[in-house]
Amino acid sequence: ASLNKGSGPQIEEYKRDVLQLQRELLQEKTKVTALSEELENPMNVHRWRKLEGSDPATFELIQKIQTLQRRLISKTEEV
Repeated sequence: ASLNKGSGPQIEEYKRDVLQLQRELLQEKTKVTALSEELENPMNVHRWRKLEGSDPATFELIQKIQTLQRRLISKTEEV
């Protein structure tokens, strides 16, 4: 009988611990589910960016276009 009385409060403490751990486990499972869904269907697509090498030919073409636009603007202003 004395063993039962001594273990009573301890059993209640274990029950509280089990409930707390079950809550934490449920929270973690929910996080895993949310992260798995995010991985399958990314909502924040801007998080990633495509890495591309620089293309000097394209850069040179852009510079040439800008130079020609400046020349065109200056010619238009003269007229």
